[in-house]
Amino acid sequence: MSQTPDQARPTPRAGIMDIDAYVPGKSTAPAGVAKVHKLSSNENPLGPSPKAIEAAREIAGKLDIYPDGTARRLREAIAEVHGLNPQNIICSNGSDEILGLLAQTYLAPGDEAVITEHAFMVYKIYIQSAGAVPVTIKERDERADIDAILAAVTPRTKIVFLANPNNPTGTYVPFQEVRRLHAGLPRHVLLVLDAAYAEYVRRNDYEAGIELVGSTENVVMTRTFSKIGLGGARIGWMYAPMHIVDAINRVRGPFNVN
Repeated sequence: MSQTPDQARPTPRAGIMDIDAYVPGKSTAPAGVAKVHKLSSNENPLGPSPKAIEAAREIAGKLDIYPDGTARRLREAIAEVHGLNPQNIICSNGSDEILGLLAQTYLAPGDEAVITEHAFMVYKIYIQSAGAVPVTIKERDERADIDAILAAVTPRTKIVFLANPNNPTGTYVPFQEVRRLHAGLPRHVLLVLDAAYAEYVRRNDYEAGIELVGSTENVVMTRTFSKIGLGGARIGWMYAPMHIVDAINRVRGPFNVN
């Protein structure tokens, strides 16, 4: 039986090869440059905390042992700092992993997910990899346009991704506007508040999303340690309602945090 060229080897499912692969910024510089500050990734120019360096040294002798699959101690530490229930926290291999797991879990082929035009590039990648359709919304003055996002919601919409604050625009959406966005969404639509840069906002009208997550069933907040000096360690986390935590725990890798 003759085969076409496409049948002679494994082929990705439809849509995968339409994805533009994420290309990270350069981490090297010409000879003679002592240190590079990669502004595109907002790496901390101060470097990691000495306490983090010491903790890494202490664990180096245990690299033959699998880590705690639930990251219990880390979840408890995060919960203590932010006043949260550790049961509502999932830790991850950078917040990128959580974003991907949310798309994998809540999007099916033909679904739609809403993003803004200058949002984190991986949103589109994860949406497409789930077979769903990214719906990109124009921003207004480099700021997420809440009215435009709500107008783009259709019966096929399953997720809205909002980077708040956003890179590279450096803008944020005041919390009352985030609340207005949530109020306008159908209850089955998941609102993902990507607060990777929350530590850099000192405005009274900003809130990362903890309050909204704690009082609703369709909002999650993702955070990361990458922007505060631990980009190389790949540690992120999510605060979410228990039904979402339960779903994500069923699909995440068993030892996803080193």
